[in-house]
Amino acid sequence: MAILKTVYKIEETVSEILMATIILLVFLAAMLRWFGYPIVWSVDIAQLLFGWVVFLGADMALRNNNHIGIDILIAKFPPKVQNAILLASYALIGAFLAVITVYGFYLSVINYERTFNTFELSYSYATVSVPVGCVLMLTTVCTKVAALLKSGKTDAGAQQRTEVS
Repeated sequence: MAILKTVYKIEETVSEILMATIILLVFLAAMLRWFGYPIVWSVDIAQLLFGWVVFLGADMALRNNNHIGIDILIAKFPPKVQNAILLASYALIGAFLAVITVYGFYLSVINYERTFNTFELSYSYATVSVPVGCVLMLTTVCTKVAALLKSGKTDAGAQQRTEVS
């Protein structure tokens, strides 16, 4: 669990740095364009960083139960049924993430020779954010399943935090 805690802290820090960089870069590019000195590579860098922010942020949202959900129907079921539905949904999410991970790595490999428009950097650096983010989310799903099986309590409707403490 100490390893996961470290990974989560790194993930959070990297996300914050990347998001701040995107904001600063886009602001700077807009200001310089206004003065007649456009930064042509800013869009490519922002696109590269945004892919990483999206997938790292998706894992953090999943870990903290911040993805959108509607539990009005599920909350009416007894706790054991809620647990079964939650486990089934985690199984579907896990299967989906596994498929996306495989195809994401494939996409990263086939994009190796493709470069960004304004500089010689492989597009794989952007596309590899998909499988890396999915592996992180898959780890989060497995952690949530283990916590649910251990406690026997559902987090449906309660929106309990299942962060590694």
